Amino acid sequence: MNLLLIDADAENIKNFRAHIRGAFPAIRIVGHFSEISGDVQKAVRDMKPDVILSDIKFFGGLHFVRFRELNEEFPNVKFLMYGTFNESDYMKRGRDFGVLDFMYRPVKPSDLNRCLEFALESTKKMKENRRMTANMENSYQQRIFQYEEIFLRSLLSGDVDRENEINNGFEYFKIPFDTDFSVLIVRIDHYKRVALALSEQEKHLRVISILSVVRGILREHKTKAFVRSFHEIPIILNANFTVEEKVLLGDRLKHAIFERTGMRCTIGIGRTYPTPMEIAISAREADAAFGYRYRMGYHAVIPIEFVEPDNNITFRYPHARERRLVYSAVVGDYEYCKGLLSELFNALAQSGPMPENLVAKIVMTIVFRISRYISEQNLPFAGEVARYFPTSDILRIATIDDGYQFMDKALREFCTYVGKFHTKDSLRLHLAAKRHIQEHFFENFSIARIAVKLGTTPETLNKVFMEREKVMLFDYVMWVRVQEAQKHLSESATEEDIIAVQVGFDDVKYFRSIFKKYVGETPAEFRARSQA
Repeated sequence: MNLLLIDADAENIKNFRAHIRGAFPAIRIVGHFSEISGDVQKAVRDMKPDVILSDIKFFGGLHFVRFRELNEEFPNVKFLMYGTFNESDYMKRGRDFGVLDFMYRPVKPSDLNRCLEFALESTKKMKENRRMTANMENSYQQRIFQYEEIFLRSLLSGDVDRENEINNGFEYFKIPFDTDFSVLIVRIDHYKRVALALSEQEKHLRVISILSVVRGILREHKTKAFVRSFHEIPIILNANFTVEEKVLLGDRLKHAIFERTGMRCTIGIGRTYPTPMEIAISAREADAAFGYRYRMGYHAVIPIEFVEPDNNITFRYPHARERRLVYSAVVGDYEYCKGLLSELFNALAQSGPMPENLVAKIVMTIVFRISRYISEQNLPFAGEVARYFPTSDILRIATIDDGYQFMDKALREFCTYVGKFHTKDSLRLHLAAKRHIQEHFFENFSIARIAVKLGTTPETLNKVFMEREKVMLFDYVMWVRVQEAQKHLSESATEEDIIAVQVGFDDVKYFRSIFKKYVGETPAEFRARSQA
């Protein structure tokens, strides 16, 4: 550890040097600074200390300003301060500006040793943390392409679906995309059969060789191609190509792949969309195109326009949001349901005119999934779904607005009902937990063990006790133990250490501290008063 001494008193500097050299060989004193009007920043820059040992009065009345300036310019440099007792508040506040510890004048050798040992340990940890951070940054930079591929996979799957998040990703990974996006997916034909004859290494090399061919063919275009699995390479194409142009490009790709690798591939192509937020839609369309290989043939190029020319709804509909809506309804979270519902129906509104009865069918599907999920969980209110989501009302839904209004009202009322059910269940859990604690308070305390026995989580248990007892579960258990201890203390002559064990404490000192915390007096004081 490199140490810089700052003090206007030369005698202090001399004494500190002598003591540190004799007692701390691991500390290297890089110099001292004694000029009150001098440039401290320059001294720190030149001497490069890890820690500065300084008299607080050296910095005068503006010491906080000076600390802050030093801390801002040298955030890794820490301070050990010493001053008078009257200056202790200032030294404590100095922790915000890098002060590790402080001492009072005249500095005692024991206090100096304590501070220097703490500084040595802190410096060691900080250097190790900096080394780990540097190593992680180096490792990250070496693997930056892998993180770019994770981002692109998430973009295609729809997990990255906010405009600012997508734009930030493009900017961070320096992806030069602007407008007009479509997705092509290259998939090896009959891969399961092909893979049987390949070793793991051969499978890897085969898909990498296909990726190399794809990138070579597409180098004149603005694209991103990457491996998504051993048999699949998605391509994000940033160009306003017509369907015919994409078919020609796909045909060129499949022939080049076959010529250079011997692998036959089918290529699915999604529609072109103007914004990067719609890349996931094009990817879903490209993926859906493969379902028509039985009719269009393998080793083919299949645009979604050829097989589903009129479907603008299926691939835009946010199925992941619908699944979250189902879960949220079952737990009674109306506010979250309302936000998800808006997203679902906004997506439908952007899809164009709805075919007749489609909105009613979509609503019916959501309701069926809510009912199914409740049944899968074996919850006792499965029969209530029909009451809050009557089929006769669903069949009358004609427009997107009708569907939204119906679902919003039904979900609000259903979630209110579910909330009341969970309140009753919370009471049941609360009573069961209290009964368990009364019967087992003397056992080693473990909130996780109690939660498992009651079929819940520690977080839920704590929430229940905060709502109903206004205390955390730990405090409730301690209070039950203290109450039991009070009975023993007031009704018997049993020694305190034995009582401690009887009520669940292995350490009598800990028992006494807990007892005093909750009762306001020691066990001995309580016994003397209660038996008087």
